[in-house]
Amino acid sequence: MKEEAKKVLKKLEEHGYEAYFVGGCVRDWLLHRPVHDIDICTNAHPGDIMKLFPDHIPTGLQHGTVTVKQDGYLFEVTTFRTEGVYEDFRRPSEVTYVNEVVEDLARRDFTINAMAMKYNKELIDPFFGLEDVNDHVIRAVGDASRRFQEDALRLVRGVRFASQLGFQIEDETRKAMRDNAPLLIHIAVERVREECNKLIDSRHPDKGFQFAKQTKIFQSIPLLQQLFDQSTMHLWRLQTVESVIHKWVVLLFAADFSWEQSRELCRYLKMSRKEEETITFLMQQLMLLQPLWDQCQSIDWTRLIMKHGLERCYDLEKVLDVLWWNDLSNKKITLQAASDKMAVKTLKELAVDGSEIRKLSDQKQGPWIQQTLEYLWERTVTGELANESEALLIAAKDFIHGEKEHPAMK
Repeated sequence: MKEEAKKVLKKLEEHGYEAYFVGGCVRDWLLHRPVHDIDICTNAHPGDIMKLFPDHIPTGLQHGTVTVKQDGYLFEVTTFRTEGVYEDFRRPSEVTYVNEVVEDLARRDFTINAMAMKYNKELIDPFFGLEDVNDHVIRAVGDASRRFQEDALRLVRGVRFASQLGFQIEDETRKAMRDNAPLLIHIAVERVREECNKLIDSRHPDKGFQFAKQTKIFQSIPLLQQLFDQSTMHLWRLQTVESVIHKWVVLLFAADFSWEQSRELCRYLKMSRKEEETITFLMQQLMLLQPLWDQCQSIDWTRLIMKHGLERCYDLEKVLDVLWWNDLSNKKITLQAASDKMAVKTLKELAVDGSEIRKLSDQKQGPWIQQTLEYLWERTVTGELANESEALLIAAKDFIHGEKEHPAMK
């Protein structure tokens, strides 16, 4: 654990309070995994914590949480508590401070997250979480159905932990997941999307997909459940993809989604506009290119760059390298090579601009200016025309007066 976090524990103990590392940081420390978010629990009340640590942020006082600043690091310090009735399948209606750490641990989701550790590394483990860590098992604390009814997001968290840790989900916990799967409809889709991103981007996505398929946890989101049910044959490819957005595309394509279905799922999950546009574009292009998949031929990257831009094409090449051309890479013209050959990569690099084109005709400003620029761009890209102002203006004049025709206008 970070030395800065140990200082927080030590200060609380020196002032007569109990204090422990708790939750995921203890689990990851026991697994020798990198520890990122360090949470601390204590019998000190929020007012006591704020007095002890003047440099603090009152982030969640209604839940007993104070964020403490220590040597430039932030740590959430929360008072031992029990929770009242969960009215919305996500948050408790009230919290009650308690004096015993065991009572606090009893409200947590899974045994592997229900351990606390003192400054001296003494482990408090009333639900045998260490045993489950060693056995690579995810098990709900106490009554599994009750845990999921308290917070339905735990359904997805359990599957996500299986993906990240490579663990199995214990039988009773898995059964309770299936029984309570419809409750996920009550959870904000943004939270579901966040958990899915972590699952897809994990070391063992096959585990998560296996349990999502068995438990039908996404049954209240039919398109998402369909994705998890139908995309299993390409899961191994996810390990070769860096971008989470590209991983979504690999899965959508593997599940035989149309680009329209892909866009619908993006919108349901409230992905950003950029994410939705990127996924939709890539799915459209994959479908257009599918007839070529049995042929050892190259994509006309030059045309694609001109139509969609270099950044979009880099996205497409990365996805194609994963889905398609791993074994044909020596036979294809790479996107970079095509880009390098283009004397003018964007309209902005042309030696003339719209204002100069406008002066060549008495026509009112309109689409003809853009069409003329695109015509000039295409001729410079193909090498028919030098990117020089005089040559471009002569060619533009011929085009405007109908002596040449843009291929797109035929």
